[in-house]
Amino acid sequence: MARSMPKRYRSSRARSHSSWRSLRLEYKLKKIFRRVSLALIVVFAVFLTLGAIYIWNFFAEPFASASSTFQKAGSWDGETTFNLLWLQAQDSSVLAFNPTQNSFTVVNLPVESKSVSDSEDGLQAAALEASRLLGTPIDGYVLVGEQGLEDLRQIFPMAREIKDYFSLSSVLRLPGVWQVAREHFQTSLDFAEIFRVLWYLAQVRSDKIDLVNLSPELLEDTALLDRKLAPFLRDEKLFLEHLRVQVLNGSGKPGLAFQAARLIKNLGGEVIRADNFERQDLIRGYLLLDSSGSYTARRLSQIFGVFDSRPPRTGSESRADITLVLGIENAR
Repeated sequence: MARSMPKRYRSSRARSHSSWRSLRLEYKLKKIFRRVSLALIVVFAVFLTLGAIYIWNFFAEPFASASSTFQKAGSWDGETTFNLLWLQAQDSSVLAFNPTQNSFTVVNLPVESKSVSDSEDGLQAAALEASRLLGTPIDGYVLVGEQGLEDLRQIFPMAREIKDYFSLSSVLRLPGVWQVAREHFQTSLDFAEIFRVLWYLAQVRSDKIDLVNLSPELLEDTALLDRKLAPFLRDEKLFLEHLRVQVLNGSGKPGLAFQAARLIKNLGGEVIRADNFERQDLIRGYLLLDSSGSYTARRLSQIFGVFDSRPPRTGSESRADITLVLGIENAR
């Protein structure tokens, strides 16, 4: 008769077999878990990608068909002054974003905009007229339909003044505002500029938001008008450089040098002379200066679309730090 295995050995062998099965089961579970985790990651990545595409289309598509030939030197960088012409129903305003003062100002114009065409030529003409009236550059436009205004009133039912639109709770209404923009807004802004405008507004303190109402009589007195708007529209960086600027008109268009000089003064620049250039058939203007590294030179280049610079000559041009020579292409 075969001898039976001692009980303690049988127990040890059973425990060893049970441990082996447990290890195999644990290994299988870990393998299944890794596969499920990988699958979930792939699914999440797919949904994340689709969501990103949807969000991009949602935010970028509204203005993809907007006019894109509006005359401007480049996309707003969020650091320089930036003025938008806001056109709605029979009213028009200028939205002044001034990072050099960390301020935002709405300037209501006493001029009806009902005759403004929504064509590119009509909007360009409206922007040029607003620039001429206020003596300040207009960098873009936003055209709002009547239904769009009504939808915005429903989104902001308690808004009574301009500051009410830029409270912390307004962030939650952004998707609704964007949906209205998709249907009823037209703008010259590109997607990056729209983002920078919204980001800037989200950071402006309520005590830095102002509303300025202009009367028809004030528009007739440009000196008084400029003094009234200077605290809001002045570019502090340009003002602090204190560079002397000379403006010469070579376009053949009467009064262009004085219009440009007024604009530069309102920005905070020091204009020492505005006159005609020796030529009146100049196509493309340029800057005369020792160095193009100044902030003032960069702003003049952006505003007037003058990208060529040359060393200054003797005579009146040598008395100025910067001479702006305007040609036909630079007539604003």
